[in-house]
This record gives sequence, structure tokens and C-alpha cells, in this order.
Amino acid sequence: MSGVLFLTMTCLSVAGSYYNTMQSVRLSIANQSMKTAAMVAQRIDLAAYEQFLQHPAKDNPAYEAIRTQLSQAREQFGVLYSYIMQINEDGNGGKAMVVAYPSDRTLPFQIGDPCYVTAEQIAKIRTGQSYYSDIIRDPVYGVYMSAGAPLVGKDGQLLGIVGVDTDMAMVEGIGEEVVRNSTPVFVFHGLFVVVLIVLILGLQRWYRRELKAAVGETEEHYQDELRSVISSIRSIRHDFVNHMQVLYGLIECGYFDKARDYIQSLLKETKLLDLTVRIANPALMVLFHTKWEQAKSKQIVMQFAECPDSFESIPSIDLVKILSNLIDNAIDAAEMAEGEKRIRIACRREDRQYIFEVENTGTEISPEQREQIFTVGYTTKPATQSCARGAGLPIVQAVVSKHAGNIEIVSEHGVTRFTVTLPIK
Repeated sequence: MSGVLFLTMTCLSVAGSYYNTMQSVRLSIANQSMKTAAMVAQRIDLAAYEQFLQHPAKDNPAYEAIRTQLSQAREQFGVLYSYIMQINEDGNGGKAMVVAYPSDRTLPFQIGDPCYVTAEQIAKIRTGQSYYSDIIRDPVYGVYMSAGAPLVGKDGQLLGIVGVDTDMAMVEGIGEEVVRNSTPVFVFHGLFVVVLIVLILGLQRWYRRELKAAVGETEEHYQDELRSVISSIRSIRHDFVNHMQVLYGLIECGYFDKARDYIQSLLKETKLLDLTVRIANPALMVLFHTKWEQAKSKQIVMQFAECPDSFESIPSIDLVKILSNLIDNAIDAAEMAEGEKRIRIACRREDRQYIFEVENTGTEISPEQREQIFTVGYTTKPATQSCARGAGLPIVQAVVSKHAGNIEIVSEHGVTRFTVTLPIK
């Protein structure tokens, strides 16, 4: 659409340039022709012309004298025809009296032949003004423009109209020259449009490819989390059935005190879970819930600090990338811990920055390992055939770098803590 509009505007620009040039040339020639007609009228021998009017015939010596004056003026001013015409008695049109034309042209001219002149042009002549016509295309006389000036006698009476016809064939050539000169501009604009369209299509294709990759990566993350949620729901359902069976058995056997204690332990666990999932960001809430279920299945205690901020300045997919990879590493490390198996997660806002902390017990990370830990493929955990290692932390670093943040690692006394700081834009 942009290309079509651009080409349309270019065509209109060329057409406007052609029209303006033609109008300027036409007005310039018209003004010059009116001045020429006025000067020719001043050179006419009025006495000879009045003598000719008494006997309007070609054998009248005055006719030849007037014709000679018109011929000299025609050659001097470079006009196509010069002539004198008389206004009809009804004031509508005129008739040619004396005509001078190029020697290489043979015109069937007779005294009194009709001449085309409009009532508006006659009105201007009668008020002492000159006039000009539009460009006339005649099969006999050619392409020309007429201009006329009043021929006034010594007593002030109007004797007729002195007319000159200017050859306008050259103007047609000027119009063609304008079009030819505009062709390179038109071609340049056309090439510009082609380049613009190619660029737009290229950018569109690149954008779609990047969008597809981003959507695919996002979908992959959320599908993993959705599968974890489904697995968690199945686990909860299974546990719920087991709990109901135990309660039913205790009640059926009359162990009401033990049934009450069992219910209280269940309520305590439920309350604990409710405290840990009070997260304002929905994506993080789902993520923490699934990771909590995963840690619970491995007998790892996962503790959450309350996260009242929604972290709206950071896209949810980036939050998920950061925390899911850090928590996965923390679960792997805590699972291999010999003593306490614990993970603590905290997310908060301080002034103009977000802070995310993931802390776990387990084997410490040495200073040498910290220098390579963000290298793709490097891992501190033993490799397995079921999955690749060393991809999580490079992803975290890439997301943190995108948001101009930083990562700090503290690993001592059997506890490792990753702290991610992201500025709020």
C-alpha cells in the first residue's frame, strides 16, 4: 500500500510539474503575443488601410502596402501569421481583410473569409484592451495561439483588430522535454519504492521469525509449567484420596482423638502452603507452586518469603526464565545435601530495583567454579544421559544482561545463595 501511494504521488508530482510548466510557457507566450499585436497595430499605415476599406480588393495598391507592413512585422517578431480582421456588424465573429503568412505556405485566403473571435474577445477590443486565445489545433493552419489588439483610426474610431498567430508546436516539444526530464526522477522514485518494499518485507519476515522463536520459547516454558501443575493436581488428588481413607478408617474404628489430630496436622500443612504461595504475580505463583510440589516430592523444605509486588516492569516470561532455572539448580543441589535439605526463595522491591534471591543447602561452589558457571555446557553436577547439563545459568545471565541487571553468588558454610538485581525502568 505504501508503494502504491508513493508511486501515485510521484505520478501526480510529474503531472503537476508538466501542467505548471505548460501554463507558465503559455502565459509567457500569450503576454508576448499581445504586446506584439499592439506594436504591429501601431505600425499600420492608417490612411492606407482606410483607403483599402473604401475598395477592399487585392488589386487595390493600398492592400499590397498593408500586406507588406504585416509581412515585415511577421518576420521581425517571428510570428506565424499576422493579419487585420474586421468585426462583423452583428458583433459576433469577424472576417479577414489582409493576411501575411510564410512564403512556404499556400493558404486559400480570400478577403472577407470568416475569422473566429469570441464575443468576450470583441468586448475587450472595444474597450481598448488586447486578448489572447487558448492553443488552437487546426488541420489547415497548424497549432497556434492567437492574440489581438485594437486598430484605432485617427479620429478614435475602431477600424478593426490586428491579430498575430504564434506557432505553438515548440510548446508541445517543451512538454515532451519536461516529461523526458522527469523520467529519471520517476525511475529513481520507482527504485526507491522497490527497495522500500523489499526492506519492509525483509523486516516483516525477520520480525515474524523472531516472534515465532520467542513465542515458541515462551510456549515451551509455560507448557513445562502447565505439565507440572497437572502433575501437582494429580498428586494432590491422590493424597486427598489417601487422607480420606485414613480418616474414614480412624472414625470407623472409633479412634476419634487420632482422627482429630490427623485433621489438625493436615490443616497445619495446608496453612503452611497457603502462606508460601501468597504471590502477587500470577506467573510466579504458578511457578512457585509447581516447584514447591517438586521439592516436596524429594523431601526438600522450600520456604517462600511473601512477594507483594507484581513485578510488572519485567515480562513474566523473563521472570520465569530466571527463577525456574535458579530453583531447578537449587533443587538439584539441595537433593544431594547430606544434612538439612532446604531452599529459601525471596522476591522483593527495593527503591528502583527488583531483587530475587534463591538460597539452598548443599555442596558449595568454589571460586574457580564461579568463573565458569555461566559458560554454556559447564556444570558442577554429574552429567546424565537423560538430559543436557549446563544450559540453565547461561539463560539466566542472558535475561539479566538484557535488563541491565547483575547476579551475585555467595557460597559458604554449606549454603549457596544467588541474588539477581534488575533495575526498574
